Amino acid sequence: MQVYPRGRLVARNGEQMSAIRRSRAAWHRPANAVVLGYLCATLGVAAYERSWPPQWLLTHVFLLGAATNAIVIWTAHFTTTLLPHATRATAASGWALPVSLGVLNAGVLSVLLSAPRDVPAGVIAGAAMICAAVLARAVAMASAAFRAVASRFGAVVWFYVAAAVLLLLGVAAGTALAVGVPMAWSSRVYAAHVELNVFGWISLTVLGTQAIFWPMVLRTRMVAGAQVAARQALPMCVAGVLIAVTGLLANNRFVVAAAVALYIVGAIRGLEPFARTAVQRAPRSPAALMLGAAVCWFVAGLAAELGKVVAANDLNDFAAAVSRFVPWLVTGFVVQVLVGALTYLLPVVLGGGPLRGRRRAAILDRVGVLRVVAFNAGLLLVATSDGGVVTSAGWALAGAALAAFCVLAAVAIAR
Repeated sequence: MQVYPRGRLVARNGEQMSAIRRSRAAWHRPANAVVLGYLCATLGVAAYERSWPPQWLLTHVFLLGAATNAIVIWTAHFTTTLLPHATRATAASGWALPVSLGVLNAGVLSVLLSAPRDVPAGVIAGAAMICAAVLARAVAMASAAFRAVASRFGAVVWFYVAAAVLLLLGVAAGTALAVGVPMAWSSRVYAAHVELNVFGWISLTVLGTQAIFWPMVLRTRMVAGAQVAARQALPMCVAGVLIAVTGLLANNRFVVAAAVALYIVGAIRGLEPFARTAVQRAPRSPAALMLGAAVCWFVAGLAAELGKVVAANDLNDFAAAVSRFVPWLVTGFVVQVLVGALTYLLPVVLGGGPLRGRRRAAILDRVGVLRVVAFNAGLLLVATSDGGVVTSAGWALAGAALAAFCVLAAVAIAR
C-alpha cells in the first residue's frame, strides 16, 4: 500500500470529490431538464384542454412524464447517497440509470401517443417498457438494501422498492383500461389504478423520502424515532393498498373501507416524525412551505377517499367520486412535492461551487412565498367548487404559479 504525505492525500481526495461533483452536475442537468420539459408540456396541455375534470392526457403527461421521471432520478440519487458502499453504480457515472431512463421515456411517449388514438399495441409496448425500466431500478435498489442490511437508512430504500412494485401493478391496471375491460369492471379497475399509482407509487416514495429529506430542507436534525416510524409505517401502507385493490376487484366496499383506514393509520405513523420536525423548526423557505402544504393536501386526499368510500352506495359511485377529487389531490400533493423538492435539490446537485449554488437558490426562491400562496389558493377554489368561473380561476392561479417556477427552474439549470 502506497503512503502519501497528509497534505497530498487531502489534495488527492479533494480532486476526486471535485470530479464526482462535476460528473454529478453533468448528469443532473439534462436529467432534470427532461422533468422540466414534461412540466412545461403539462401546462401546454392544460391550456389547450381547458376542461374540468382534467382529461386523460393532461393527467398522464404529468404523472407518467414529470413525476415518474423525477421519482426514478431522485430515488436513485438518495439510494446512492444513503447506501454508498452498497451501491455499485452512482447516478452520475453508472450506465444502468441512463439506460433505464431512456427506456422509461420511450415507453411514456409510446403510451401518451397511442392511448388517445386508440392504438392498443402502442399502449402495450409502452407499458412493457415502463415496467422494464422501473423493475430494473427496483432490483438495483433492493440489491443495495440487502447488501446494506445494517444501515439505519435501509427502510427508506425499501419504501422505494415497494412503491416500484405497486407501480408495476398500476401500469397493468392502466393498460387493461386502455385495451378494454368489461363495462361492469371498468370503474373498479380505474379506482384500483388510482390506488396503486397515487397512493402506492407516488405516496410511498414521498413517505419514505420525507424521513430524511424534511430535516434537510428545514436545516435541522432528524427527530428521534424517525427510522422506527418508517419501518412500522411501510407494511401498513403496502397492506392497505393491496387489500384496497383486492376489495375493489372483488366488489366489496367494506373491505375497501377497512383497507383505506389501515393505510391512513400507516400514513399517520409515518408522518408523525414529519410533524415533530416541523414543530422543532417551523418551515419558512418556499421549498419547505410547498412540501408542508403538499402533505396537508395528501392528508385531505386520504380523508376524502375514506369519506367517499363510506358514503358511496356502491363501488361505481366511489369510482366516480375518485375521478372528481384526484385532480386536486394530484395537483396539491404531487405537483407541490415535485416543485418543492426541485427548489431545494437543484442548487445542491447542479455544481459550480457554493456561490453558484446560492445564486441558483436565490433564483428558485424569487417571489417564492407568493407563488406558494397563489398555488394553494387556486387549488382551494378548485377543490371547493363544482366548475364554472370559480374553478377556471382556481386552475389559472395554480397554473400561473407553476409556470413561474418552470421559467425560474429553466434559468437556474442553464446557469
